[in-house]
Amino acid sequence: MTTAIRKPVLNPSKAEQAQQEFAKLLSSASARGFHGTAGITLSIQDGHIQHLKVNVERMVR
Repeated sequence: MTTAIRKPVLNPSKAEQAQQEFAKLLSSASARGFHGTAGITLSIQDGHIQHLKVNVERMVR
């Protein structure tokens, strides 16, 4: 009897996409004149990134 060992498969495209989105978010939120909140939410299932949600909320002064 042969037992296959399943190694976790990393989805580099989702991880790279998350890093790129965070870099864009950080760049735009740290610009002079930005007032508000910004965040990224990762939906993860069984160690894999399923979805990315990017939220930016600006305050008008």
